[in-house]
Amino acid sequence: MKMRLLSGLLFGLLAWVILTPARAGNSVLIWPIDPKIHSGDKATELWLENRGEATTLMQVRIFTWQQVNGQEQYQTQQTVVASPPLVRIEPGQKQLVRLINQSPPPPGREVAYRVLLDEIPTPQTPGKDQAGLNFQMRYSVPLFTYGQGLSADSASPKLSWEVVNQGGRSAIKITNSGSGHARLSKVSLGGRQLSNSLFGYVLSNSSNTFPVNFPVSNRSELSAQLENNKSWHSTGSSH
Repeated sequence: MKMRLLSGLLFGLLAWVILTPARAGNSVLIWPIDPKIHSGDKATELWLENRGEATTLMQVRIFTWQQVNGQEQYQTQQTVVASPPLVRIEPGQKQLVRLINQSPPPPGREVAYRVLLDEIPTPQTPGKDQAGLNFQMRYSVPLFTYGQGLSADSASPKLSWEVVNQGGRSAIKITNSGSGHARLSKVSLGGRQLSNSLFGYVLSNSSNTFPVNFPVSNRSELSAQLENNKSWHSTGSSH
């Protein structure tokens, strides 16, 4: 199967479902919000629940997730697959989707994916009030798999950062040389708050770049909350 590279711009339009159970189209709940396939496991579960009044169709696809040169990149793959890839959920019902790992990651590695869920329009019931807009929602859920010798608990980020120029504007480039991803929230820089909720991810052995709208130097302190109530703070790197 030919691999198709997807632009980070497309996925920039997605809702990042990581803080609370995802609600797709104001009717479907998606959980867990942070699925993982642990070393030695073949699969994990993703549940969809239709809390609306109409039948919902959803397509489930899984993409590799990388950060290259500070940018998000997504690519089609067949290592981890969704079963079933297309689900029909009646009102008030739940549907289990299994995320199946067909080939284990390399030993000691954490591998990142994005599970993409698209609502598919369904025909309206004849005679039903169809006033208003019919939105089709797209949601992206992070998925991590672990090779032998590494677990979600033992994988940990090792972060550093520096100020860079991005298209003539200041940005911060955060590099993660650790064995596990970093999920950054409640981020502040030089005493100024950049985010009071999710800020973004920096994958293992990768870097990600985030624009800022005020002058900043490497002497400033960057702080963030990580997963499991851990915190991180550091001044920037100088060259």
